[in-house]
Amino acid sequence: MKKIFLIVFVLITAISIGACQYESDTIVLGEGDWQSNQFYNQVAKFIMEEGYGYEVDVIQVDTPLLIQSLADGSIHINVETWSDNMPTYAADIEAGNYVEVGVNFSDNYQGIYVPKYLSDQYGITTINDLVDNKALFPDPEVTSWDPEFHKGVVYGGPSGWNVTTFFSTKFENEELYPGLVEHFDFRPLESTALLDASLMDAYDNEEGWAGYNWEPTTIMGLLDMVRLEDDVPYDALTGAGNMPTNNVTIVVTESFVDDYPELVDFLANYNTSAAVASAALAYMAENDMSAAETAEWWLKENVTYWESWVTEDAKADILAALGL
Repeated sequence: MKKIFLIVFVLITAISIGACQYESDTIVLGEGDWQSNQFYNQVAKFIMEEGYGYEVDVIQVDTPLLIQSLADGSIHINVETWSDNMPTYAADIEAGNYVEVGVNFSDNYQGIYVPKYLSDQYGITTINDLVDNKALFPDPEVTSWDPEFHKGVVYGGPSGWNVTTFFSTKFENEELYPGLVEHFDFRPLESTALLDASLMDAYDNEEGWAGYNWEPTTIMGLLDMVRLEDDVPYDALTGAGNMPTNNVTIVVTESFVDDYPELVDFLANYNTSAAVASAALAYMAENDMSAAETAEWWLKENVTYWESWVTEDAKADILAALGL
């Protein structure tokens, strides 16, 4: 019944998104469930509305539905596309499902992290160090968990992400990582909210936790975390090594390129860094602000950063909207 319910829910969601009717001059941004995407969308939304006079909507959608929605035109833009984490990215570009118009940032890191207090106290600095410290990473789903008889747990991101497949393969690679395969389960969590909650719960109590995360995120901005090293050369097919940084791109539908050339120019110039997002997300969390409020604060404080993205007319209108 759970599987049937899930299938029905996904189908209804897909139909609902595809059936949304937007006015021809409404720009629709797709949004994942992570906060850097929310921040970046609100920056783009403010600029397109106040600088160029368009109405902009934002809808949240997971990665598989995002691809479908870009292909059918119900979503026009995705400003934070983790290209290496989308298994079909190259094929989608070649098929014309969407067009890459720019790179938002490329100094991102992702991997298996542990809290710094664990790294410092137990000398955990590499992925294989987990094996010697298995007792720190119990399985909360096992009653009377005992490291002698049960596997420890390393948490992962949603199963639809390419990086989740990569790390799942790592924890199944007996040739390169026999200790990990024998002593640990890699357990994907189906939302970043669940992933963050599991980390925060452990961190607040200074307990053991190991799992996937990436930069920039609010968690990485607020918590002192250590990305575990892996000295095996990187191989995407075998799960070997640490994933390299990749281009986080801005993509639009093919029709958008023809219909909104001035916005394509803006999006092609919309280039930031992981440090920009980390600082904004930390500020947002520390001041209990929404993504929209944070975007407006950032635009006010960083005029010299974004002014080259837009035309002079758009810049004047944005500054007026900001009260500057």
